[in-house]
Amino acid sequence: MSLTHILLIIISGLGVVHGFFLAIFLWIYPKGNTTSNKILSVLLIVLSFRIGKSVLLEFAQQIDVKLIFIGLGTLMAIGPLYYLFTQSVIEKEFKLHKKHLLHFVPTLVGVCFGFWINDLRVQSIPKLFFVFLFLSYYGHYLTYLIFSYSYLSRKKKAGVSNSSYEFLRLLFYALLVIWIAYFLNLFDEFIPYIVGAILYTCIAYIVSFIVIQKGYIKEMGSTKYRSTPISDEQISTVFDKIHTLVVTEEQFKNPDLTLKLLSKQLHLSTQVVSLVINKKNKTNFNSYINHYRVEESIAMFQNEKFKNHTIAAIAFEVGFNSISSFNSAFKKQTGKTPLVLRKSIGK
Repeated sequence: MSLTHILLIIISGLGVVHGFFLAIFLWIYPKGNTTSNKILSVLLIVLSFRIGKSVLLEFAQQIDVKLIFIGLGTLMAIGPLYYLFTQSVIEKEFKLHKKHLLHFVPTLVGVCFGFWINDLRVQSIPKLFFVFLFLSYYGHYLTYLIFSYSYLSRKKKAGVSNSSYEFLRLLFYALLVIWIAYFLNLFDEFIPYIVGAILYTCIAYIVSFIVIQKGYIKEMGSTKYRSTPISDEQISTVFDKIHTLVVTEEQFKNPDLTLKLLSKQLHLSTQVVSLVINKKNKTNFNSYINHYRVEESIAMFQNEKFKNHTIAAIAFEVGFNSISSFNSAFKKQTGKTPLVLRKSIGK
C-alpha cells in the first residue's frame, strides 16, 4: 500500500472516528434540546457507518456484498433523521412518537435486502434492477433533504430563530455536498469514491467548529419562541386584552391565576401569552402578576381602611398564596420588606 493510500485512509477515517465520538457526546449531553441531541447523535452514527463502509470498499481487497448493500440501505435513514431533527429544533412541543417510525420503513426494507443479497444473487439479478435500486436510494435521500429545506424555509418566514435556521441550513448543505459526491460517482469515475469519505471528514470538523463557536447546541434548547409567528400589531392587541383582564378586572387578585388559565380565557396558547408579556413588559408572567399585587398591597398600606389588617391578611387579599412568596416579591420590587415599608408610611 502506497503512502498516498495510507494518508487517504487516515484522513477519511478521522471523520468516521470523530462522528462516532461526537454522537456519543450528544447522546449524553444534558444541556440544550435533548431530543434534538439524540436525533442528531443517531444521524451521525448512520453517517459514520455509511462513510466507514466507503473507506473499506475503497481500500479493502475484498468486502462482503452484504455490507455494501446494508450500507446503502442505511443511506435511506439520513433524510428522515435530518427531517425529524429539523422538526425537533423548530417545534417547541415536538416529541418522538411511534408514527415517526414510518419514515424508516424504506430503511428497514433496504437493510433487509442487504442481508438477503449475496454474490450469486447479484449475478442473477438484471443490472437494470440495480440501477433502479441505486436511484431509489439516492432519490430518497435527496427528496427528504429538499422537503426538509422547504419546511425550514417556511418556518423561517414564520419566525424561526436565526441561530436555529443557520444551523439547520449549515447541516443541509453539508449533507447535500456528501450526496453530490456519492451520486456523481455512480455514473462516472470523474470523482473517486473516496472523495465522499474525505469530504465527510472535512465537513465533520468544519461543522463541529462552527457549532461550538456559535453555541448552536445550547441555543437549540433555549430559544423559547422559535415557532410562534406574531406581528408587533398582534402583540399590542393581545397585550391590551391581557391588561384588561389582569389589571382592569383585577384578576391579579385571584390566587389561582396561572398562565394556563389566563391563556384559556384569551383563547390563546400559553406560548403566545408568555411571549406577549415578555415582549411588552420585559418580564415573565409571574413577575408581571406579582407587580400589580405588590402595588395593590402598598395602596392598602396607605389606606386608613386597612390600617388594622395584618400584613398576612393583605398578602392574601391581593392574591398571594403564602407570606414567604409575598415577602420575596415585595422586597424584589421595592427593596424593602412589607413591614419596614408599612412602618415608614405610618410615620
